[in-house]
Amino acid sequence: MSRLTILGLGPARPEQMTLEAREALAQAVASGARAYGLAHARALVEAVEPRLVIHELDYLYRLPGVDRPVAYRDLATMLVRRAFEDQVEVLYLVAGSPLFINDAVLQIRRLCQQRQLPLRLIHGMSFVELVLQGVYWTGHRGLQLLSAWNVARDGMELQTDRPALLCQLGEFSVGGEALATDGSVGVLVELRDRLASSYPLDHPVAVLASSGHPDYLPQTRQIPLSALADEPVPVYSNLWVPAIGGPAVESEVASG
Repeated sequence: MSRLTILGLGPARPEQMTLEAREALAQAVASGARAYGLAHARALVEAVEPRLVIHELDYLYRLPGVDRPVAYRDLATMLVRRAFEDQVEVLYLVAGSPLFINDAVLQIRRLCQQRQLPLRLIHGMSFVELVLQGVYWTGHRGLQLLSAWNVARDGMELQTDRPALLCQLGEFSVGGEALATDGSVGVLVELRDRLASSYPLDHPVAVLASSGHPDYLPQTRQIPLSALADEPVPVYSNLWVPAIGGPAVESEVASG
């Protein structure tokens, strides 16, 4: 049996958590497992299993001079060490599905495979299901799924003939605090300018804020690309970018 479990909590609210996840949380309380999670994961678990003590990981994102790739690496290394060197039963709590846009989980999985260490993965409903209820995706031209960071700062180019879903719009907040919005405008400026090299400024895009914290509700706000950085967005907001010349319905927003 693995001493390290990655537990997907579902995207936002307790009712979207799987039975397997709920059972794992109860087992963690009974066994005295050491649980870790960021602020949004802690808030969700507190609503379901308030007896579980969860150790925060947010400080890793606040260390001076540490960028996110380094924080992900340090997080993965620390959890693997705690589980297999310190012999502590570790539960790593993540929002959504562990397999969707989560570099820390990716690094944990690779470390465990390289060292032939057992790892339990509990799947969760991804954020994509909630996000897509705000738009009409036909599937006719496929779907590009990327982090906003990929486009804004990694230089990845979108193919304009198919729609794109850019996630983690607000995950650039000051101090790594998952519930802050302060840092989102800066990256929105970068993202807007990158997209403007391929899309007209009047191209309709939709900000979809629908996952990340138990109090978040599905929200859809359609704006022209030129207005993308006009106001902050919550962490774990998403951006829908319809294709140029794609199905007209994919440029509409849905009420739910």
